[in-house]
Amino acid sequence: SPAQAPAGTRKVKPSLFLQEASHLLSLCGAVAFATLRNDLEQAESPLSVFKPGQAWPPVDPDAADSKIRQLQYFSSTRTTTVITYLLGISRDVTHRTLYNAARPFRVIGGVSDAEIKMLQAARGPLAKVALCTMWLQEFIIREQINGGLGKVAPPIVSRIFQFISDGMIGYNQARKIAYIPFPFPHAQITSLFVTVIGIFMPIVMATFVSNFPLAFCLNFLTVLCFTGLHEVARELENPFVNVPNDIPLNNFHAQFNEGLLAMYAGYHPDSWWKETN
Repeated sequence: SPAQAPAGTRKVKPSLFLQEASHLLSLCGAVAFATLRNDLEQAESPLSVFKPGQAWPPVDPDAADSKIRQLQYFSSTRTTTVITYLLGISRDVTHRTLYNAARPFRVIGGVSDAEIKMLQAARGPLAKVALCTMWLQEFIIREQINGGLGKVAPPIVSRIFQFISDGMIGYNQARKIAYIPFPFPHAQITSLFVTVIGIFMPIVMATFVSNFPLAFCLNFLTVLCFTGLHEVARELENPFVNVPNDIPLNNFHAQFNEGLLAMYAGYHPDSWWKETN
């Protein structure tokens, strides 16, 4: 449990509604993040059970476990890693999926076999996330119909669906970044001119700069500037998969899970805890 009971008090177990709501919200976030990482369609969903209080997933991939770091690239040697990264062939789709499977998204309450079966049956990333969203909305509707939400006014309950809709809007905005590539002709022309600069800039500098050390420095800085801008653009094109500069989705989701646990364990102590004597 994320909270500790004060001395002389008794801890009250959260309601089943809050437990199920936390599970479904955690599942929605985990599936959404997993689809943004572009896992293979038939690959096993990288989901596992979340345990409160466990260590935060590392933000820096180099701080991860040695076995996970070895899956990150084709080779565990530093030289091979640098070369493959510079050439842009650090991971193919299959290798990336194995690496992602070693970093599963953890779901509060775990994932049932029925949930996994239905998620695997859903085709495409959007279908999987939409399925989890439908489960969450259906759960809230059934609770409202059966009186599980108490005397909360319907306009207030409707705000829950508004926030769920806002979450789907944010997810689809992230999907645009993950799945819509930069215009192909523009990317090829940029790569071509970066190559041209790398080949002909030394000749230009050697021709027009008589001082060799100065020509070397100017050539190095010029080529470095254009190449660096090109590589930064490639990293920003899809920030969810380009290790080691990818967005730490595992860490984000772990913090989201802890926030969900605090949601049902963070009531005011005067109303949440009861005296035992």
